Amino acid sequence: MNPEPATPLGIRPLDELDQVPWAELMHCYGPATEVPAQLRDLIAPDQDTRDQAWFRTESNLYHQGNIYEATPHAVPFLLHLLADEATPDRKKLLWYLTVLVTGEDDSQWFPDGYDTARIDGWPVETAVYEAVGAGVPTVVVPLLDHDDPETAALAAMLAAWFPAHAPLTLPALRRLCARPLPRPQRATGLIALGLLAGAAGDRSDTALLEQILADGDEPDRWAAAVALARITAPDIPPSAIGALTAELGVICTDPDEYEMTERTYFCRSDVRELIVRALDRLPEGRREAARDCLVRTLLRIEQQDSEQSEAGHWATTLALALAFFSLPDEQVSGAAALTPFQRAVLQALLGGDRIWVSGDLGLLLSDEYGLPDTPDALGAWLGSP
Repeated sequence: MNPEPATPLGIRPLDELDQVPWAELMHCYGPATEVPAQLRDLIAPDQDTRDQAWFRTESNLYHQGNIYEATPHAVPFLLHLLADEATPDRKKLLWYLTVLVTGEDDSQWFPDGYDTARIDGWPVETAVYEAVGAGVPTVVVPLLDHDDPETAALAAMLAAWFPAHAPLTLPALRRLCARPLPRPQRATGLIALGLLAGAAGDRSDTALLEQILADGDEPDRWAAAVALARITAPDIPPSAIGALTAELGVICTDPDEYEMTERTYFCRSDVRELIVRALDRLPEGRREAARDCLVRTLLRIEQQDSEQSEAGHWATTLALALAFFSLPDEQVSGAAALTPFQRAVLQALLGGDRIWVSGDLGLLLSDEYGLPDTPDALGAWLGSP
């Protein structure tokens, strides 16, 4: 393979496409010779042509979680298209550039945000990150003030992964969050604010987020809590913990109905994933309140109508979170070694039926903590001297 040519950073107009040695660069299916034509077709007058170009571009430059040496060379041209108001499908460009940086599942970067140390030794991933980042100050940040809330929120989701630009991005994010945004744009802006302010060690937004938490009618209190948890870590206020666990309770009341409303662009709109990841990082001194709330939520979901299709999944998820919050880091030597709260949590787990069906809880208890893997055996163990 030929050495990878240096990646030009910044924005490049399409008339420079032929200056790139595409034949020497590989994409998913071989030499990237057709990439210039596909990038030009992204702005074709005909919608069918653009759709085909998008299909080819997406599969060639990013495929099943992988990016390729041609990918960072295409980024400056994608940024050029994004910067042009006349470009069709600019929202899709924002989404695609985000996927190139985070992958299709960005939950791996929560709750702390993007850590470039995790791509050390990965030259293509590093080149893509740097190429996209080069366009954040001049292309992405201005879009945070865009009149269209969806465009602005997608720009926020992309900008959130570049903490080096936080001093420039944060003022624009604050303006965005001050706007009367609908769902899911408002929650996306709040979470992006938390990610970047937390990375910058900037706590100046704490009062704003606490004000949102204090508003009982605010539908996105959970998003403010996710942001506040990131900004104030490890001293996360109880109000944020309460808002997070309360939203889990709302989800569990009717998960099918809850998922019918898109609530954020992050984590594929999986609010449960966002909340659990935020709670997973609570320091020991803040976990007691989360444990109590999770116990109550688990009992509530166990009492739900058994015909709810997602109830078993949610119950198992909460049970696993409870075990994580309650049990020590090492294997348990015996029932006498449990704290009163740990014993109470295990007793609460015994009271559920749905949480044991999949076998995940039993596997966790046996593999991680050396505990019995069935409710009957666990009950007998708890009653043993």
